[in-house]
Amino acid sequence: MNQPSATPSAPRGPHDPALNQAKNPVAAHPITSAAIFVLVAGAICGTLIVPIYAHVTPKIGDFPFFYFYLLAYMPVVAIALWLASLLQRRLATPAGSSGSDAEVAL
Repeated sequence: MNQPSATPSAPRGPHDPALNQAKNPVAAHPITSAAIFVLVAGAICGTLIVPIYAHVTPKIGDFPFFYFYLLAYMPVVAIALWLASLLQRRLATPAGSSGSDAEVAL
């Protein structure tokens, strides 16, 4: 049998280090994680769903719609993935650090 300790444990408060440990960043920021998912999934689905852009007509200038869609879509994908990477970097930065890549001295 285990003997109970002589001192009772103190109630846990907001300054308890066990409560302030780092959580999973995805669980800690579900809205940011959902935004990253939507940006990346939209970039992938925009090219995988072929019936959206597999048309010869309407022509825009000398370009069939297929080529115009892909030429216009690439900058949109680049901006969406850039935003997703910024959000991902924001998730990965610990709260107590400055975000630099400096080594930690032991």
